[in-house]
Amino acid sequence: MPALLYSTSTKGDLFKYQDSLPSLPVPPLEHTLTLYKKSIVPYYPMGQQDPNYLKSCKIIDEFGKEKGSQLQRRLLKFSKGHRNWLSHIWDEYAYLAYRDPVSPFVSYFFSHKDLNTFIGKDQILKASALSFQILRFMEAIEKEALEPELIKGNPYCMESFKWMFNNCRVPKLPADDTVKFRPEENRFMTVISNGYIYKLHHHNPDTCEILAPADLYAGIDAIYEDAHSKPPCKNPVGILTSSNRDVWAQNYSELCKNPVNTMSLEQIQRSSFVLCLDDNFPSTVAEKSRNCWHGNGFNRWFDKPVEIFVAKNASSGFLGEHSKMDGTPTLRMNDWVVKQVSKMSAEDFETGPQSEHGISYSELKFEINPTMMAAISKELATFNNTVNSLDINVWHYFGVGKDQIKQFKTSPDAFIQMLIQLAYYKYTGTVRPTYESASTRKYFSGRTETCRSVSEESLKFVRDWEDPTKSLAEKTASFRKAITAHVQYIKQASDGLGVDRHLLGLTQMLTKEEEKPAIFTDPIFSYSQHWYVSTSQLSSSQFNGYGWSPVVPEGFGLAYMINKDWCHVNITVFKNNPLGLRADVMAYYLTESMNELKEVLSREPIKAKL
Repeated sequence: MPALLYSTSTKGDLFKYQDSLPSLPVPPLEHTLTLYKKSIVPYYPMGQQDPNYLKSCKIIDEFGKEKGSQLQRRLLKFSKGHRNWLSHIWDEYAYLAYRDPVSPFVSYFFSHKDLNTFIGKDQILKASALSFQILRFMEAIEKEALEPELIKGNPYCMESFKWMFNNCRVPKLPADDTVKFRPEENRFMTVISNGYIYKLHHHNPDTCEILAPADLYAGIDAIYEDAHSKPPCKNPVGILTSSNRDVWAQNYSELCKNPVNTMSLEQIQRSSFVLCLDDNFPSTVAEKSRNCWHGNGFNRWFDKPVEIFVAKNASSGFLGEHSKMDGTPTLRMNDWVVKQVSKMSAEDFETGPQSEHGISYSELKFEINPTMMAAISKELATFNNTVNSLDINVWHYFGVGKDQIKQFKTSPDAFIQMLIQLAYYKYTGTVRPTYESASTRKYFSGRTETCRSVSEESLKFVRDWEDPTKSLAEKTASFRKAITAHVQYIKQASDGLGVDRHLLGLTQMLTKEEEKPAIFTDPIFSYSQHWYVSTSQLSSSQFNGYGWSPVVPEGFGLAYMINKDWCHVNITVFKNNPLGLRADVMAYYLTESMNELKEVLSREPIKAKL
């Protein structure tokens, strides 16, 4: 019998630190309000002397003395019943209750680097190799054989690894749900090709072992041939997962009126993961990234947390549904999987035991009535309009990476954050609220906190840098102060002591009958969380792309990687955004800013060690 998943007895080391992880703290109210006041200074023309800033400070101080203290006590009481008070708020607030389409607006993608190998140039071989290695990773989670992550000797929470496979987001009103299934009872994956959806078994029923690559190849190849022996699917159900969540919930309910559809939907939800065989040939990095970001919409099932796709030219990538899992666990999986596939050869498909039962796959049928035909047609048009309204540009800078940045005596992450601030200021002549994701996985069930990248110090840096009257020494000094301020904030955020999650928690302690305190209705509260610039870093030498969409109509989505000797920023923006911003122009200013920083910092005298 196969081993059960997540048994109470310890099987490996994956979860060995979970019981000893600390609980997420509730920050002291005074700390949060002080930090909040500091974080909003850059948005006032006269800084700390601005009358409107002083007015906001008075509102904040009054909140701290009166209603804030009451809400803080409620939150502290609430936190005593939970190891992570935020996790009981965050998943629904940030994801499951969010109604915009998960793709392209919420999910994040990794574009795998191209492999100049026999396998790396063949669609079905690569799809089979990726699937085989993903299954090995899945099995390592089941056996708890993965090493737990330690950052500077401190263990990180591994709970989200439990949500990687055999589960699915389900559309519901007013908020979605997530269903999870026992993997040992659902040893199959979903394969989508030409718009048709299939179920492919990936374990030997006798030995309970993962099928050999040759067996997986036979099954995936047979599915591809079957799907392409027919015309393109007239009613591809997958496009419905690209819808607004309210619309998808209504269509899902309609689909489920038919028992055949209900059974097929459940099989997709139960499956380990999704493999999509695409019929396109993305060539440039931007084309490959866009295919990973959203594809054609109908050869996908966007509700699954792990979705892999391989194009006709063997370009491959990953898309992650975000509601139960952030990018670090799937980064680890994709990084490992691509490395393993690069080591495989044609011989791996010639050896290994063949299944005595033959290849087991079947098409998942859907009976589509006129109502659903109209819905599918409508969502195909809506999807195309949506993705065509978005622009993407990939900025890749060779010659400056972690090694060079460290020679500048600077944190690589803080360096890129200030690079982005400088580029945006050059482009727009102003600074705007900027989000950077900070991991709180040092705590049990920790996910993220916001690092507010704009500070008084970063504002002075970009102003000084663009001021021709300032000397290079003055510009460099301002840059270093901005770096220091950023490192301090992100450390606080990673310690669970940022501004945004705590303020969210306080708002959630209000009853429906209570009026919102003035701090939450003051315009600066919503403005300072309106992320004109949304950023995050996930770096891997195994990727040639990583990204997501802008999070506000006027904003940029800037996903970046910092590797050994190059930096990469994926830039997304609405084409007709209210500020007239363009992805290609932002890329130009990133290059200009990098050239200038590189030139100045390279000439900065380095103090000799005594």
